[in-house]
Amino acid sequence: MATHAVVIGASMAGLCAARVLTRFFDRVTLLDRDELPDGAESRAGVPQGRHVHALITRGAHELERLFPGFLAEYTQRGAHELDVTRDGAVLRACGWQRPMASGQPVYFATRGLTESIVRRRTLALPAIELLQRCEVAGLLVRPDDPARVRGVRLNWRGHASGPAEIEADLVVDAGGRASKAPEWLSELGRPAPREEVVDAGAGYSSRWYEGPDPARTPADHWWKLIWLDPAPPAQLLGGVLFPVEGGRFIVTLIGYSRHFPPSDEDGFDAALQTLRSPVLARAVAASRPVSPVYSYRGLVNRLRRFDELADPAPGFVALGDSVCTFNPMYGQGMTIATLCVAALEDTLGRVSADDPAFPRAFFKSQARSVRDAWALATGADMLFPATRSERPPPSRLVRMFSSAIRLGMNNDEQILRRVTPIYYLLRPNRELFDRRLAARIVAVAAREVARTKLLRAAPTEMPPPRSAP
Repeated sequence: MATHAVVIGASMAGLCAARVLTRFFDRVTLLDRDELPDGAESRAGVPQGRHVHALITRGAHELERLFPGFLAEYTQRGAHELDVTRDGAVLRACGWQRPMASGQPVYFATRGLTESIVRRRTLALPAIELLQRCEVAGLLVRPDDPARVRGVRLNWRGHASGPAEIEADLVVDAGGRASKAPEWLSELGRPAPREEVVDAGAGYSSRWYEGPDPARTPADHWWKLIWLDPAPPAQLLGGVLFPVEGGRFIVTLIGYSRHFPPSDEDGFDAALQTLRSPVLARAVAASRPVSPVYSYRGLVNRLRRFDELADPAPGFVALGDSVCTFNPMYGQGMTIATLCVAALEDTLGRVSADDPAFPRAFFKSQARSVRDAWALATGADMLFPATRSERPPPSRLVRMFSSAIRLGMNNDEQILRRVTPIYYLLRPNRELFDRRLAARIVAVAAREVARTKLLRAAPTEMPPPRSAP
């Protein structure tokens, strides 16, 4: 008997999930509320698509595993492969990053380009069917087994035809931040998962630019990207410049504690002048804007604890942003999607999808996959004033160690090369507390604090030269 899986949402998580499901099901139907573009254009269903994106090392590895040849095509079509701490002007809260190689590549491109490559490769698989411009209105259950999900109810967007039903052996919700999974489960008499929320009151605004004429670029501008962190509590606005394909770059301003950046062009230009360094404003002044200002608010970290459900509904799972959403400024989103899909693949390899134990096994595995990323993102956001969370604020010791890590990464290549793989989700967070690494972090931080006090050196406005010792 042929088996069938339905995936809700042709997002990065949904596309990767569909690719994995073809290894376990005879047919996979992918549903999306949008009419998907043929190329690398932004689309309404991805509201953050016009803002900066980065594919960190772990995510790059996972996409290459799922789609062999992905990285070669990605860079051939214009994605930039950079080492952030070697190729970027990076100003952390504690000062400028010394230009040093971390040894870990990060890929910069538009979200549209990344998604278009994954979408084309996924939809080329013969087992996959795409249904567009449809919204899931609820879940179906079996008349003979009302505890088990057997498919979805659809409403067509802009179609004359009425509601439809699609039966499936497994329904996978990859609908993203707007997922209605808790409501669907409640309609079936199932408990909704508990939510953990960390809200730093963050929002951002972005604008696209055509790269500057090399003749107008000062000779000492060696950087290929710019990253200016805020420095709470005095400075709650930060900004980044990321290169993308087609000789363009995107500038994003991010504000915390509801100190939102402006969404109009004049206000955006004025806000650039208030950052901790003029380097970003100068880069923009030498370039030509090619878009309006795009704004996005509500960058809340939210974790739906499906893994705590004692008896999740058989036949239904949720993954990616439907379960865990992060402040996008930490660059984890696309990588988390691939880790959730890896958990799905691993669980299907161990437990049959028709086994009532499958959803619980998957949710436990997915929770383990996102645990470290959740701790990193929420730990960083908890450092901002007025962050809303049921968690207690970080202790003074935690704040001091967090500052020490940043100082160590700024000034010591050994620390940088040990910590970066942790931040890029290649190594577990617990390695931050390795005795030798922690001791080196504390020693280097103490040295740098003492040196700054002794020299009474004020932070420089512009990045250090690349040849700095």
